[in-house]
Amino acid sequence: MDDTNPSDGRGGQPVTILAVRPHPDDESTSTGGMLAYYNARDVRTGVVICTGGEEGEIHDPDLDPVADRPRLGEIREREARDACAILGVAEFRMLGYRDSGMLDTPGNEHLAAFMNADRDEATGELVRIIRELRPSVIVTEPPGGMYPHPDHVMCYEISVEAFQAAGDAKAFPEAGQPWRAEKLYGIAQVDDGAWEALMPKFTAAGFDMSWAERSESNSRGPGPDTATVALDVRPYSEQQRQALLAHRTQVPPDSFLVSLPPELRRLAFATAYFVRLSPSSAPSEHELDLLEGLD
Repeated sequence: MDDTNPSDGRGGQPVTILAVRPHPDDESTSTGGMLAYYNARDVRTGVVICTGGEEGEIHDPDLDPVADRPRLGEIREREARDACAILGVAEFRMLGYRDSGMLDTPGNEHLAAFMNADRDEATGELVRIIRELRPSVIVTEPPGGMYPHPDHVMCYEISVEAFQAAGDAKAFPEAGQPWRAEKLYGIAQVDDGAWEALMPKFTAAGFDMSWAERSESNSRGPGPDTATVALDVRPYSEQQRQALLAHRTQVPPDSFLVSLPPELRRLAFATAYFVRLSPSSAPSEHELDLLEGLD
């Protein structure tokens, strides 16, 4: 293994924050800024990816969309490792399931798809990783997933179950010594008004924003007051961008995610929001960061 890449073997060193995400590239989207933020503060982080992302697209011009598809899972794992190295992630694990694909697509029928996994088996494997890496904080999907993709939903469900079971000596005794993480957070998608204010600047920079306008008209997210933690991740905008670019199969160079001018990108992706799931947060409760209240 390349020494610049995160560790992936059993017996890894403890981490303080563990992010559990459904697919390769998810670690760099909603949690990329957060991971870089804590790395800059010498906080050890880890990432668990639940699936190989085999149902994803192939945008990499150096690959053949047909000939290289059978090894897409292998390629995407390598991309995720490279992205995690850019974000300063210390420990990287694959849970080992297959991408289920979007709801009501043929990928749902695959026997190895994450959505078809034995729930106890998947939870037990995540418990093993939690007990190995001993995080104080776990970050995962929000209830119901970031959007109604079966793998996002499943990721949330087994994260909650594993968070609770990892500290129970009677649960999964074969998975190692019990370890109780202190807090569990879900990624929070909130409408802080930033994109609405920036829309004229996006358009002036030459970006077709009709897709965002359609999304806004269909559903506006909750406001910032619904999040427990709001992290200012503007200083890590370029680091997150480089991590996204490591996902060559999924993120073409002209993608809105990576092609915004630097200042616009810092403004558009300025804040990472999280809601505390356990211990449950009170309405309008706010913390300075994910580690507030911990030693």
